[in-house]
Amino acid sequence: MTRFLRLELNKYRHTALFVAVTAAGSLLAALYFFAVVGRFDDSPDSAMLRSYDAVIPLALTVALCVIVVYGAVIYARRIVADYIGNRRIALYSYPGGRGPLFQAKNTAYALVIAAASLVGYSAGVSVFLLTESFTPIVDDVHDGALWLTALLCTSCVALLTVSITAIAGAIGIWRRSTIVTIVAAIILIALLGNALAVSLNGTPGLTWLATAASIAIAIVMLDIQTRRIRIDEVL
Repeated sequence: MTRFLRLELNKYRHTALFVAVTAAGSLLAALYFFAVVGRFDDSPDSAMLRSYDAVIPLALTVALCVIVVYGAVIYARRIVADYIGNRRIALYSYPGGRGPLFQAKNTAYALVIAAASLVGYSAGVSVFLLTESFTPIVDDVHDGALWLTALLCTSCVALLTVSITAIAGAIGIWRRSTIVTIVAAIILIALLGNALAVSLNGTPGLTWLATAASIAIAIVMLDIQTRRIRIDEVL
């Protein structure tokens, strides 16, 4: 598996940069959007946007949605497509075993997407908070505790990003469809998006619990899929 893993990681050299830039860009855009709305909109509905505790979780939720869809597209192209039709038959003929190769593909994907999204999210939050320390838009307390909370939230969202795309990918491989992978990711976002924003704002411990549960589900689903691949008949 180690040899397979090195080969698979080499395929993601440019992808990691694109994911990190997309994560940072989408998060920064969302952060400044919500901050500006809270600053200039005096309506009662926008009152919550005058606090970092609301702006950062909402922006992270938007960035999560963007990266999950992007990650699902990557998973569909890099992994799901390999297990459909003639490409599947060719892949099964590789020396070293079907199971180790599939595990290496998923491990490489998870490592790259987790690291790239974490770097992107952290960079986006850091740039926003640094600029807020000089020219604040949000009228709220800016201290060390805010930095710690923000970085912990980004770590949680990065792990959640990987687990959601892995679950969607497992569904896509099961249905042998790249489109199903992307649709499953969108459905999962629709189900979890609002809950994530609310829990990050009020009860971050619940978000970590949900993240741990989604990681466990992803591991179980991928393990089941690995067993199916090992016994899959191609003729």
